[in-house]
Amino acid sequence: MPKINEATDTDLKVIDELKQLGWQVGDTLLYQKEYILTPEQQKIFEERKSIKPDITLTDLNENIIAVIENKFEDEKKALARLRTLYATVLKPRFLYACSPERILFYDTEWKGLEAGEFKRVDSFMALEEMLVKKEQAKKINLDREIFIDKNIAGGINPSCGKETYYQIECIQALISKFKEGKQKMLVHMATGLGKTRTMVAFTKALLEHNMARRVLFVVDRVMLAEQALNDGFSLISKEFSAVRINTSNYRQYKNAQVHIVVIDTLENIYQDFSNSFYDLIIVDECHRSININRKLIFDHFLCPKIGLTATPKKAISAKGKDISEEDLAILDTYKMFGCETGEPDYQFDLGRGINEGFLAPYTVLSIETELTKLAREKGVEFSYVLDPDERKKIELNQSKKLMLEQLERKYISEDRCLRIAEELKTNTVYGEKVILFGVSQAHCTLLAKAINKVFATPNDETSPRYAEAIISDNNDLNATFKKWFKDINHKPFIAVSVDILGTGVDIPCVRYISFAVLTKSVGKYIQMLGRGTRLDPKSGKFSFKVLDFVGLCKLMDDNGKGTPKENTEIVKGKGRGGIGPGPGPGPKGDWFIIDNPDPTHLIQRVYLHGDKVKVIDNIPIEEARKLFEEELQKANKPEIVSIKKKVEKDKTYEPSEKEVDDIKQWVKNPAVYLDEGQLQKVYGFEQGSIWDFFLHALKIKKIPTPKERIENGFESYIKTYDFNDEQIRILRDLKDIVSENIVEKRKLTAEEIFNNPVYNRIIGADYQEVNEVFENKLPHVFEELQANFKV
Repeated sequence: MPKINEATDTDLKVIDELKQLGWQVGDTLLYQKEYILTPEQQKIFEERKSIKPDITLTDLNENIIAVIENKFEDEKKALARLRTLYATVLKPRFLYACSPERILFYDTEWKGLEAGEFKRVDSFMALEEMLVKKEQAKKINLDREIFIDKNIAGGINPSCGKETYYQIECIQALISKFKEGKQKMLVHMATGLGKTRTMVAFTKALLEHNMARRVLFVVDRVMLAEQALNDGFSLISKEFSAVRINTSNYRQYKNAQVHIVVIDTLENIYQDFSNSFYDLIIVDECHRSININRKLIFDHFLCPKIGLTATPKKAISAKGKDISEEDLAILDTYKMFGCETGEPDYQFDLGRGINEGFLAPYTVLSIETELTKLAREKGVEFSYVLDPDERKKIELNQSKKLMLEQLERKYISEDRCLRIAEELKTNTVYGEKVILFGVSQAHCTLLAKAINKVFATPNDETSPRYAEAIISDNNDLNATFKKWFKDINHKPFIAVSVDILGTGVDIPCVRYISFAVLTKSVGKYIQMLGRGTRLDPKSGKFSFKVLDFVGLCKLMDDNGKGTPKENTEIVKGKGRGGIGPGPGPGPKGDWFIIDNPDPTHLIQRVYLHGDKVKVIDNIPIEEARKLFEEELQKANKPEIVSIKKKVEKDKTYEPSEKEVDDIKQWVKNPAVYLDEGQLQKVYGFEQGSIWDFFLHALKIKKIPTPKERIENGFESYIKTYDFNDEQIRILRDLKDIVSENIVEKRKLTAEEIFNNPVYNRIIGADYQEVNEVFENKLPHVFEELQANFKV
């Protein structure tokens, strides 16, 4: 066997990495060991009597577990040699192919469409991790019955008195696909049918039968993360550890068996987890959780992924537009989760749920105000607006006209809000729960104000009032309103929201779903409708009513079981299609139309105490930031002083859960009145946690700048996708150019970059040359690069 000191630079680099992971040279790490082929193998591989892989990794019993090839002069030939010759003769579980810039990986247990190609990874696995993967494969391949806990899923649903057989069907279908080695799966299950409980039971089955060791459950909102933990995975927490991870605790809980994470947080920490860390990823509300700038995160992990949704979506090219299959696949739920035929791995939709008695049926009452009718038929004309604060009349230079789809977007009608409030009083039973969907935060605020006026709520009454707008950036306030609204006897009785209550919120006692907003999105319509479909025998709810103030149900061809329309997004290339109408032109008339007062640059501070909510003030973002940082510097609460001393002594200090809670409680004190969600807005860092903002304010660890975030993401993008060494060099040369333009919110095409003599000089090649290096896909790569990163 050749000596290590005779190895090439690439070999030496690989060997050093392996040694750091615990592989022993001459023991579990063999360099260029020669293996003699049997006579039968020599017949298959003509003219070969032996093979000599660059590196062979073995277990402690000298069983070959992985082969590594570092010769990349001809990439296709090297990968083919690994998959045919070396894999057939030596029968390793894992294959690696390395170059100076890349590590490519292949697992011989991969099956199906996703199994065809080597995948880019950041590093190698240690022996212990490889042995765990091998043992899991043995357990997965065993022919045995998998026990499913019917106390969690598949038992009698007390709301309807029926056995939820479909949950067992779903779990069995997923177990079958999991055992087959399918890497992507899609579950289409209507709201109210128990997707989360089904996934909890499925997760328990995998963990209990040693088919998985670590599972990641991804949501897109803090409220849904808390709900998944408290109402879902807490059911198995006595047997298997389940925690919600964030930027302050993920290292501390890295070895928990179930991680629940908000996608914005995962975006900030995923690079700290190895490619093989998770054995399964479940993506809740996958129709919106994964988009072009988040696909990168999920592609980082090499494990099966399951998408959950009540509204799977197809994406098709707009007429005359040439959209690549890669771009369509990112927007198409079916393609994203390996269901190219348009059939999910399991389906139980809204119509079936209503037909079989698992979901509440509904009736539609269409109510059209005079202003709505006028806006729909002719458009509303107006020549002045009212200032929202001082109520002063502002004359316009010329008359304006708004059609129905533009109404309440840039300009809001107080009179129409009042008419809707009066209709709500006429057509609902006092004290029964109503969700009303509005157009914007400002629209929701004025609707709530109008409703409280009609229901004779005193002006000085503190929250909770008869109606509340659930729209705040304050997560604690939204959670409090949700808790109150969920209680059948507690105000508010009417919750007005844009989309916070539009998905994933479980409030069975809701009797009315009301629409004061139009949308062209079939998916959004079904999601909003789904807020009312849960049965609730405790409150006597076995059906619900839809109050439609804008003709949305007619637009959707509602048939009493949702809509027969297909949830399709028309992709036009730049931007996104099928989302619905955008803001219209300016205002006018005797309808008291006022300019939209959306508080985009304001932070609303509130005081929460018991059953009372008091709005303190609305302050500019910069003022809120200054207030937080100054108050923290002079904070003298013993718990906060203690934490400050610890981080000043050790900048890498990781807080306990209690310490994080202490900070969250301190932030709510009368001198500050803020919360984590508002601080994310203050610092423009959605991925951040209260701990990140705490360290930043103390000048211990700065929040990464937008440019730094883009550059980190850029490196991850290069590592995740299968670019060759020359392509990687070019992309790294482009990094500064691309990141600068993204920060400045400028979007350039690849040709524009190379037509600029300054940029052309940096790259050292013209557009045509570089495009050929990328097999004429440079425009697509460049478009994807810019779309992948947000600031």
